[in-house]
Amino acid sequence: MGKFYVDENNQARITCHKCGLNKKLDVTKFKDTHKKLKAKCKCGENFRLNLDFRRHYRKKVQLAGECFIQEKGERDDVLIIDVSMSGVNFTTFKPHNFSIDDTVELKFTFDNPMRTKVREPVIIKRIAGRNVGAQYINQSRMQRIWFLV
Repeated sequence: MGKFYVDENNQARITCHKCGLNKKLDVTKFKDTHKKLKAKCKCGENFRLNLDFRRHYRKKVQLAGECFIQEKGERDDVLIIDVSMSGVNFTTFKPHNFSIDDTVELKFTFDNPMRTKVREPVIIKRIAGRNVGAQYINQSRMQRIWFLV
């Protein structure tokens, strides 16, 4: 199964892995589905594809971090699972009291040669048990840091 990235105009360039034919398609109608799609090339090859509508590449990592909840005066250790230019996904080691739209500060260090340190406020956007998805408040600063990673 191939992963195909969708641009800001909901266009995806689909390439047949057998014959190399590639075609740009409007995939707007698939935007809110998470189904794996089936495609058939002109050469007769059937294949499955997965459309990725993310605006930014998401890098999988395993980085130790800290989370500061200033309003509650709390600090917790977290594990950063993946990062992108616009957001971060992390797991808490113990139950948390986060709510959607809470602002917390994350602190972690990338494992790049420069050991780039990040200490940024984020807004909680998704919660699934101890797994938390958040968006950077200062995305332009994180975009500059991202090029160092």
